Amino acid sequence: MNYKPYTLNISDNNTRFQFQSVGKRGVFEKVIQFMQLSPELYNLALLDYNPFTGEENDLSITNNGDMPEILATVMNAIILFTIEFPDRTVYFKGSSKSRTRLYQISINKVYLDLRKDLIIYGSINNEWVPFEPNLSFDSFLIVKNVNNSD
Repeated sequence: MNYKPYTLNISDNNTRFQFQSVGKRGVFEKVIQFMQLSPELYNLALLDYNPFTGEENDLSITNNGDMPEILATVMNAIILFTIEFPDRTVYFKGSSKSRTRLYQISINKVYLDLRKDLIIYGSINNEWVPFEPNLSFDSFLIVKNVNNSD
């Protein structure tokens, strides 16, 4: 990856990853949460976290100027989650069409580096297909590449 991910504070059950976004507007608490949808399927949510109220929000826009670092941090959390739970699948999409597009742009940038560790699928018209950089997807599935010999 071209950008360095932020340091993660990982929960005991390895499903909640907290970090600080540091940028032009200050320091913001962020959370990457993996929530179980079915026995082997987990939804990834990127949340703003208010440590004073405990509230989490996936619709806010912090505009802190560090989106590449945040997306690198999300990818790092996915890798760590799938190392801990190689039989689990991660599902995610943006809270808006533009955020889903932003995730796709981020995956495009790191896809060649990630494919040795992860297998990525994208949804097009409710059909899952292997990720290809030039296609436009509605959502994503990521699984650990168990064929990796490392």
